[in-house]
Amino acid sequence: MDRRVDALSTPENHNPGLDTEEQTMPAVVPLQMSTSLPHGSPFVVKTGDLESLAQSGGFNILRDHLAEHYDYEFCDDHNDPSLIPSFLLNRDILHALLVPIIELFDKAASTAAHYTRSDKPADHEFAYTSSARAAFLWLQCFLDRERDWSYTRGCPGCVVAHTLDSEFTIRLLYAACLLSDVHYPFTLDGPTLPSFIFFLDSLRDALAKDPLWGEDYFELVAPKAATTRNGIEDLILQCLELDAILSAPTTPATDEARSAATSPRMSPVLAAMGDTPGMKVKRSRMAKQQMRLKVEQEKWVEEMLRCVDSLQIVGEPGLDAVAVAKGGELVTVNEVVPAD
Repeated sequence: MDRRVDALSTPENHNPGLDTEEQTMPAVVPLQMSTSLPHGSPFVVKTGDLESLAQSGGFNILRDHLAEHYDYEFCDDHNDPSLIPSFLLNRDILHALLVPIIELFDKAASTAAHYTRSDKPADHEFAYTSSARAAFLWLQCFLDRERDWSYTRGCPGCVVAHTLDSEFTIRLLYAACLLSDVHYPFTLDGPTLPSFIFFLDSLRDALAKDPLWGEDYFELVAPKAATTRNGIEDLILQCLELDAILSAPTTPATDEARSAATSPRMSPVLAAMGDTPGMKVKRSRMAKQQMRLKVEQEKWVEEMLRCVDSLQIVGEPGLDAVAVAKGGELVTVNEVVPAD
């Protein structure tokens, strides 16, 4: 994952004209907040970790950028002047952790759209396999509902508090902390963000103090977060591979191989019935039931045609006609007169 500072984008609600006195804050602020106050930030960063952040040029650039360009204001529940610096620092840490993952997903979705030659989001998963596909689908579903939170939009206090609202937000934050400790060989030169692995201690303490999650939940969510981390790493590698394929010079052979790779496999039922190869099939339970009914219907029609072929019509056509089996047996069909 490219963790350059310039990769962290500002969302659409950019407003450079906002009062800078309200937003501007020092590069590092003390986090010795009183956790007994209502609506306080659940995350407390240790002094040693604060000193490390203060020495990070990339993180300071990010904070200056957010203070200057981010459009936000505190709600009535989180506008305590003594807590605002803590909320802002925690918001900035969340932004540094989450936005690279959003940009990774958007890049993976764009690459998948080009590779599959489809503008339908439901088709983009077919560009990836195994754990990368699982991570892509998980992020796709998550960001459909939580993109604003992932971009840390709105009141910083609400953004920080929302982190503990669901297992999914906790899981992504945990995975993001793990990913922040990995340095990939394709990371470009320039100011980079530091590792935020230390923030896992803040997350553990926040969960332990939360009446909903409790002390044991951090260990329970750890395997799920590791699975998400592994899937995202696989997604990064597969996305790079697809980029290499898309940027390579095209030949008839590569076009044919790419077409075969991106076309879903044909259903064996359709193959036996001679349908068009490469036809996309949604292998859902309903689709399988419909295909089974189609096969049964064709067998029934075939049986009816066989029965008709074994009969001969004697006399004038009509309801009183006599059907004679080719073996000599007579079958009479009489008109049924409806009762008055």
